[in-house]
Amino acid sequence: MRILLVTPFLPHPAARHGGGVALATLAAGWMRYAEVGLAALASPQEDTILAQENFGWSWAGTAPARPRPAGVRRLPHQLRMLWRWRDTPLVAAKYHSPAMAALLRRARTEFDPDVAFLEMAQTAQFLPALAGLPTVLTDHEAGCPANTATGLGPLGDRRDRRLWWRYVDRFYPLATRLQALTPEDAAVLGDRLGRPVAVRGSVFPVAEAPVRPGAAPPRALFLGDYSHGPNPEAAAILAREVLPRIRARMPNAELWLGGPHEERLAAIAGEPGVRVLGFVPDLHGLLQQVRLLLAPAFSGTGIRTKCIAAFANGLPVVTNALGARGADVPEPARLVAEGPAALADAALRLLTAPDLAEAGGRSGYEWARANVAVDAIARAQVERARELVRPPQ
Repeated sequence: MRILLVTPFLPHPAARHGGGVALATLAAGWMRYAEVGLAALASPQEDTILAQENFGWSWAGTAPARPRPAGVRRLPHQLRMLWRWRDTPLVAAKYHSPAMAALLRRARTEFDPDVAFLEMAQTAQFLPALAGLPTVLTDHEAGCPANTATGLGPLGDRRDRRLWWRYVDRFYPLATRLQALTPEDAAVLGDRLGRPVAVRGSVFPVAEAPVRPGAAPPRALFLGDYSHGPNPEAAAILAREVLPRIRARMPNAELWLGGPHEERLAAIAGEPGVRVLGFVPDLHGLLQQVRLLLAPAFSGTGIRTKCIAAFANGLPVVTNALGARGADVPEPARLVAEGPAALADAALRLLTAPDLAEAGGRSGYEWARANVAVDAIARAQVERARELVRPPQ
């Protein structure tokens, strides 16, 4: 069995975002049962990583990711993109790549896959290049990604959201099978497309031993790639509306903000008790230094990999209903609250009670061992691939 994985970024265990780590974990699980090839959009830095490290791909190729203009060049570029891609959402257009279509044709010739798995909505546009090959498209955010801000105001953003559904209607039916990461997203897509949408379980590397949140100072952590719109939005609410309520009752409490593109947090970096870390390569070491992950979401869909990562390392989580999607973990591992005041109260339950934080961390770790360890999910996905290529009985 040969599986081709198609992604809009390089999957890697040391990726700077949770999606890259999760997909690398899943691919490593597949490699126990099948030959796995990779076709990815990649930056020059990611190309260097691919060339230097033998992750285990049976075949691998990349197409160049589209650079993002900055500064004064950004607005003219966006306006040109709006005109050129007036029938396509900008986030999908940003990933449009004739080089990727050519790479997929080369993969079919050189690697000769039995089935292709495409990850995230942005890759659905490459399904025509895979015509005749069984395909599984895994949607991560119910069609419309959360990071759809055009920079052109509410009208531009609303236009993009409308166009996302046209994109879904055009490309998703080309996939042999569809998957989502949460039951909620699967239901939305199934209703829209009038066809079954399966749910693929989440995967994340589970630490050999859990961290000890009860031994950490009264410190909360938020994680995210701050180029992804919902993350700086959540960080700002936590810094300005949640943390002050916590510090009114626990003045020494801190909020650490970890993750790349930290320059987008400049407006909140000076808030009392806030520490902006940037990207920290040693996730387990970082989680050892905090008592909880404080990770509500205020926009977007899909699964919250940051919460899965916390449980996989033995750290309890405080979030809201939107942030809790995809991780049905009981208290005290996961406390769910709505609004700044209730989030502050929930965080204080753990910040003021090290024993409760310790118990929550252990409970979350056991949940992760049972639910997100890769082997069972990888085997199920390989079996799904085999079903697509078996001749009818």
